[in-house]
Amino acid sequence: MSEPERESMEVDVLYVGAGPATLSSAYHLMKQVEVHNESCEKTGAEPIEPPVILVIEKAAGIGDHQLSGGVMNPKAIEELIPDYLDQGFPIEHTCDNDHFWLFTRSGTIKSPIVPPNFQKKGYHVVSLSDIVKWLAEKCEEMGIEIYPGFSAAEVLTEGDRVIGVRTGDMGIDKDGKPKANYQPGMDIVASVTIFGEGVRGSCTKQVVDQFGLHGKNPQTYETGIKEIWRVKPEKHQPGRVVHGSMFPDFFGALNGMWLYDMKDDLISFGFVTPLSAENPNNDPHRAAQEFKRDSPFMRDLLEGGELIRYGAKCVPSGGLFGQPKAYMNGAMLVGDSAGLLNIMKLAGIHQAIKSGMLAAETVIDGLKAQDFSSKTLGAYTERFKESWAYQEHLESRNFTGSMEISTLFGMGLNIPLMMITKGRGLIAEIKTEPSHSAMKKLWELPKELRTPEPFEPDGVLTFSKEHLVGFSGTQHEADQQPHLKVADTNVCATSCRADYGNPCENFCPAAVYEMVDVVGKPGEKELFIHHENCVHCKTCDIADPYQIITWTTPQGGEGPDYTKM
Repeated sequence: MSEPERESMEVDVLYVGAGPATLSSAYHLMKQVEVHNESCEKTGAEPIEPPVILVIEKAAGIGDHQLSGGVMNPKAIEELIPDYLDQGFPIEHTCDNDHFWLFTRSGTIKSPIVPPNFQKKGYHVVSLSDIVKWLAEKCEEMGIEIYPGFSAAEVLTEGDRVIGVRTGDMGIDKDGKPKANYQPGMDIVASVTIFGEGVRGSCTKQVVDQFGLHGKNPQTYETGIKEIWRVKPEKHQPGRVVHGSMFPDFFGALNGMWLYDMKDDLISFGFVTPLSAENPNNDPHRAAQEFKRDSPFMRDLLEGGELIRYGAKCVPSGGLFGQPKAYMNGAMLVGDSAGLLNIMKLAGIHQAIKSGMLAAETVIDGLKAQDFSSKTLGAYTERFKESWAYQEHLESRNFTGSMEISTLFGMGLNIPLMMITKGRGLIAEIKTEPSHSAMKKLWELPKELRTPEPFEPDGVLTFSKEHLVGFSGTQHEADQQPHLKVADTNVCATSCRADYGNPCENFCPAAVYEMVDVVGKPGEKELFIHHENCVHCKTCDIADPYQIITWTTPQGGEGPDYTKM
């Protein structure tokens, strides 16, 4: 298909993604312009022309793609909007009962002391989807344009400068041909573009790779599985927040969990599994299901309950040393796109909001100077280093590195020392490796680990991937090219099958990848991609040992619906 004519539009500030970081940033930017202009008569400074701000979001509705643990440190929102509660900020409950537990197959070990990183009293239990909807309303009241259903497919550049993005084409069939409803994407050109696409954002990945913005360490990741259940009223405890881990896996690989109570007898259960796994059979979905099955506490809590929603999302776990350079000519990175989730605290909403505010203050510098080069935008990093957000990451900087050396070393020795030494521990800077590089070939594993025991979900407490996708609200039009691009499917059928046993069938929590029999060729397999199942978690893009899977944006408006998640 020849290159179509495309519409274009110009704005001053473009935000890619409508998450807590970008929406907080857009709101703070307009507020800071107001503050500056109101002070001009006293200071004699030149007023700033209110910028034209546009936020684009790939989901059909604002908040539809927002999945989070949802126990939020109020520190950042208090800075952004001091009277946020009076303005109707949506919270479920405020934590007054926090716990850290170890779970066994026969009982629960309740720690009498909650480690500092899991002390959540005074934090808000929230739905990130609801927060984003609320922030979007605040932005629109300020005159900020927000366009849902527009996916950023390509970064536009001129030389060493980002100048905007191109949105994805609509109405392309599975053979790559335009359908009757074909509509080419448009070019959005901006003085400065701020990427807040969340974890492993497709445009962010392009920018980081193209302009060499990688951090000291490669970024590492974990996959979080989240379920919302309605439990019996007598089992519901508003204000409860539990963090913990499954023992004896505690001394093998640290799979963390969270649990908190929401309104209307709902509870949120989440389970995170590191993707830096040696075993190709690593399966975040199965780990979460087995945790529910094997923990007496979870079995009792969910008995008689009803599954309401399901979702999956990767989180960046590399910490301070895995964070990319967050600015370049014409662009900045915020929130999870900048690797700002604090994995040691399993918390990122407050970091996202703060990063957005710091980016907005840097945009003010650019508006004053009419310059959005690295010279001006570099102040973003300086602001970050002077903030509490940086200090928090500094004190958590060697968490993932400690765990990669060994769980026993991390949890038993180095992480407690980190808490005493403000993040250093025994080693000043621990190197980490990309998550996919830890995977071993099947024959390198002990024989008993090469083939996992069969797992049969009971349909009451535990469920198959296919069944759970139905609770994610995900929708993709079937007649389109899969947005999951595999560079060479022959690798899947040959070397990956022989070496790793096609781990994509395991690590994907939505049963997107399936090796099927080749018609007329007994014993041969080929890859089939169920792209319509995709819940946009990005696990495949990260965990594929050959790094030939690339997650791209589907047609705008498609994907999961994580309302109330």
